[in-house]
Amino acid sequence: MDGLDDALGADVSRIARARQSLEDACAGVVEMAQAVEDFTGMGTDELPAAVTALASSQYLDEDEGSARWVSKAFTASPMSLVSRGEAALAFGGAVMVLRGALHELDQAVAAAGPTAPGGTFSS
Repeated sequence: MDGLDDALGADVSRIARARQSLEDACAGVVEMAQAVEDFTGMGTDELPAAVTALASSQYLDEDEGSARWVSKAFTASPMSLVSRGEAALAFGGAVMVLRGALHELDQAVAAAGPTAPGGTFSS
């Protein structure tokens, strides 16, 4: 255990770490998206709006919601991005990292168990 585990408990600290990973992954997607000139063919018509929402989010809950939107709107396969150039491939890789971070967050929340009324974790 480390200091975070000692202070918050293993379940809550796992969620905190997963949220930090998600925040880092969101920043990566936003950074890689800046070099993409055209999102056509990389996902649904909602992809540009989802990326814009992620870039403009200010709070962690907004990041999570926008990240899920980007993940859903991005439908390209890695191989289809190769012909689109390095920027598209880097963006696709960042979305894959984002999906991994979302998965880890979902797993951490599920492992912590149900919450009690009022949003506190029950024992």
